[in-house]
Amino acid sequence: MTALEPTAETNLLKPARGTVPSPLRVSTMDELEYGTVVLRFGRDLPSGTSKVYCRGITVKVPTGRSGADLTVEPSLITTAVSKVEGEAQGWEWNVDRDTTDPNEAVFSFVPDTTAVFDGTWAVSFTLSGIEVNPSIGTVDLDIEETTSTTGEEGSYERRTGKVQVKKGNDEFFFRSLHPRTTVIERGVTVDLLWDAPADNRIVYTMYYRGADGKEATDSNQANFANQVWKSPALNDNANFTLKATLDGQDYFLTTYLTVNNPNIVVNTLRAGGDATFDGDVTATASGKSVRIRQLRGNGVVPLQISNSTELDSGCNLTVGGTLTSTGLATANGGLTVKSDKALSAGAVTASGLITANNGLTVKSDQTLTAGVITASGLITANNGLTVKSDKTLSAGEVTIANGKFLSVTKIKSTVGSPIELQNSISQTAGSLTTAGGVTATGAIKSDGKAVILAGDSVSLESLYFTGKFLNGSGKQSHSDNSNVSGPAAFYRAYDGASKFKIAHR
Repeated sequence: MTALEPTAETNLLKPARGTVPSPLRVSTMDELEYGTVVLRFGRDLPSGTSKVYCRGITVKVPTGRSGADLTVEPSLITTAVSKVEGEAQGWEWNVDRDTTDPNEAVFSFVPDTTAVFDGTWAVSFTLSGIEVNPSIGTVDLDIEETTSTTGEEGSYERRTGKVQVKKGNDEFFFRSLHPRTTVIERGVTVDLLWDAPADNRIVYTMYYRGADGKEATDSNQANFANQVWKSPALNDNANFTLKATLDGQDYFLTTYLTVNNPNIVVNTLRAGGDATFDGDVTATASGKSVRIRQLRGNGVVPLQISNSTELDSGCNLTVGGTLTSTGLATANGGLTVKSDKALSAGAVTASGLITANNGLTVKSDQTLTAGVITASGLITANNGLTVKSDKTLSAGEVTIANGKFLSVTKIKSTVGSPIELQNSISQTAGSLTTAGGVTATGAIKSDGKAVILAGDSVSLESLYFTGKFLNGSGKQSHSDNSNVSGPAAFYRAYDGASKFKIAHR
């Protein structure tokens, strides 16, 4: 029998409990188990209490088949009282039993005279021959006493308390912590199972890593029913440690779960070979960067940048092939396209220089906005090209599509060189004003008629005499129609004869 253990209830006579065996062993289908419970009263009195006067003590035993019941056969229980001496110890203690209630057996221990407990002696009640039921658990034995601290009539009260009796077996085991399924998808929960007795004395605690990366625990015993525990939704591989505590002894099991396609949070990630991402790669923390030496598409589909892309000042973007932007491309420093490359974009905005060494094409529904554009090749603007008043367009060749217009406020050549127009110019409206001279290698016409330029030679035809010209091709004298000779001869006498038109140059 184990040493008697004091309890900490509110009754005046603190009982100490002992069992044989300890804990009581539960019965099985193959073998019935019997046990003994001993309760000792009188040695442990409340602080400040010198004597306790007692007229009786009652012990109530729960009966049935559950873990909270002690036995299904209360009638088999036998009782005994330890030997006492003298009137102060009650002369003799009598036992009365009542097993008529199927849920509870009541044992009353009553002395012949009022027993006076002063801490120097004790009385023990023994319940033996207990056929322990087959369910592991802890049984509460209710204690009721009729006591007084003075012994005066009218001072006795009924006070209650309890003691606990544990039931178990000699075959405790704790093993095989494992998931219900071996394939665990990201974002789902998983059931963890293990083998252990159905013993409500066992206290479980699960340790695991929480979503915040810190250790989390679960000690709610309702979550461990039937040796099954449900995890939170798993997004990453996880380690779980299950602790079982029985009679002050701790036991541990650990398992590691691998999650399909986990969400991994790391401090530093280094790949010695290729790294393939079927989903998005995101770096959104403030002040953080994704550093890539070479950026390429997957070899079939071109590299696509879906949001605005910003290059820091002093940084360059070099594209070996074609850079296509369906949205806005902004270059605050400048944009340079190599001579054998092309720039194709939804909209390009640059506060600095745009240099296109080969050519620059802006789609019909898109816009190019820039501080300075320099192109040694072709600039094609299918929708329109606008250069702000404080900006400059410098290009190898600018082609305006048929039906489109080039609208400018000023046209200025490079320093020291005139503006050269190599083809015909057709002006449909307005006027052409120049602060300097106009040089043309071909004819200049206004309303379909030739414009006389300095140094041109012309023939003057008489409006009156068709086919008659102002004669004289040198300094010699000529005669007019009146035979008057001079360096130039004019018709006289007829008003219309002195009017001429330019026949040709």
